[in-house]
Amino acid sequence: MAVRKRFWTLLARREGGFLPEFGSFARGDVIAKMSELRRKGIPRGDLKIIASDPDLAAITKDVEALNGA
Repeated sequence: MAVRKRFWTLLARREGGFLPEFGSFARGDVIAKMSELRRKGIPRGDLKIIASDPDLAAITKDVEALNGA
């Protein structure tokens, strides 16, 4: 059985919903990007990090679920 690596995606609230902003296999990279955006004035409540399979379809499905689509 193959083990799949998690892909971490930073989401930012834009246009009434969350949209992907940055992604990486390294969680620390995503946390660093979140910190950078927070220093630029984006509120913490407008940022989320999700973990998913690395393929675009899985990320899209998770974002849609988060946005209630």
